[in-house]
Amino acid sequence: MANDLKPMPRLTSINRPFFEACNAGELRLQRCTACAKHVYFPRVCCPHCGGGALEWVAVSGRGTIRTHTLVRRPQHPSFFPEAPYHVLAVTLEEGPLMYSRLAGEAPEDADLIGRKVRVTFSQEAPGQKLPFFELA
Repeated sequence: MANDLKPMPRLTSINRPFFEACNAGELRLQRCTACAKHVYFPRVCCPHCGGGALEWVAVSGRGTIRTHTLVRRPQHPSFFPEAPYHVLAVTLEEGPLMYSRLAGEAPEDADLIGRKVRVTFSQEAPGQKLPFFELA
C-alpha cells in the first residue's frame, strides 16, 4: 500500500450496512429487537442481553464528547498532512460510545469535554465516507 493511501475499514457482511449508510450520508446502528438497546460497533449478537436479532436503524447522529486527544504525531504517513487533529470519544444520544475525529479545527487549549456534537461525513477514500463529528 502506498503511504499516501489511508488505511480503510475491511468490509464484511456484518459491518457493510454501517459503511453503506455512511456513503448515503446517514448514521445507522444496530438495535437489539429483544432489549431495544442500540449497539456499536457492528456485531452478530447484542452485548447487553445476548440476543441474536439485531436490526439496522437510523440514529440522530447527535452526542456529547466524553473525552478527546490531540494527535500531533500520527502513526501512519497518510495522516501527517492533517496533523494536528482531535480524536473524540462521543456518547451518542442513543447510548453507544463511538470514537471518531473532530471535523475541522478546535483551538489546542479548547475544553471539548461535555460539548455537543453532530455527525458529518467525510470522503476519506474513493468510494468510502466515514463519520466525523462537528461541534453543534
